[in-house]
Amino acid sequence: MISPSRLLVLACALCMAPASADAAPKKAKAPAKASPAKTDEGKDAEKAPEAPPPAPAAEQPVLSTAGSREKFDVGEAAPTFALRAVNPEVIGENLVAVDRYFGADAKQPKKAVLISFFATWCEPCKKEMPFLAALYDTYKDKGLMVLSVSIDREADQIDVIKTLATNANTKYPVLSDRFNIVAKRYMVAKLPLVYVMSPDGKVAFSRVGFTEDTPRALADEVRKLIGESAAPMPDTLTRFLGGVPAVADAGKTDPTVATATVNKTTTVSGSSTTATEPVKTDGSDAATTKGKKAKPKKGKRK
Repeated sequence: MISPSRLLVLACALCMAPASADAAPKKAKAPAKASPAKTDEGKDAEKAPEAPPPAPAAEQPVLSTAGSREKFDVGEAAPTFALRAVNPEVIGENLVAVDRYFGADAKQPKKAVLISFFATWCEPCKKEMPFLAALYDTYKDKGLMVLSVSIDREADQIDVIKTLATNANTKYPVLSDRFNIVAKRYMVAKLPLVYVMSPDGKVAFSRVGFTEDTPRALADEVRKLIGESAAPMPDTLTRFLGGVPAVADAGKTDPTVATATVNKTTTVSGSSTTATEPVKTDGSDAATTKGKKAKPKKGKRK
């Protein structure tokens, strides 16, 4: 028989024994791995890393940014801009800003500001420039300012622009918009495009293309804005009203183009600028082809 003192010693020994493996403290579980994402087809797929933001699209030389619109409407405010002049030796400055001529903060306010967009490859534009030069010379002292803006993108075209301006006897600023930033703002989709601005900077008149009635329409609008509507049309302008004399082509001359007073509108489209061929006429019903009248084809005899 075990004595009570012996039982007490055995009980104490059992209490001091090390805990069993099952009673060992549990280790912290490792964080569970995220389950792979499920695709639409129910298959496991690794989560793709976030893609870097897309690079900005390259600048496209498409000019029109106004959908089906080809110009501002009368009464709309026109954007201001500043461009480098290609004829600084004529106008006496290198940079021209239009907000000096119209708007609330104009430093040299004008009664009418005519802005024409053109290109050296645009045949109707070449016929327009001599008229604009005469219009400016006639009314520059009565509140008219004229600006021609070239959209030619090649640097080597600057000399061609200068030659065109010299041949047309222009004494107003001829500006270069090589990157077509201003052209886009003014919704230039066809050439020539002319705006006449009122002193408040809003469009008073606009015209796409250059036909035989364009000189009179422009002259009438300018004369109205400067207060000369009732005055007789000056002789310096009347010579343009029945037809526009051609100006010497500073670029390549197309031998198939005869003197014409009615031209198709020159267009700017796609990723490059292209000009449609002007209507060729020698005053008769027959169109000229390489300087010769087209002969009607004879029908075959049965």
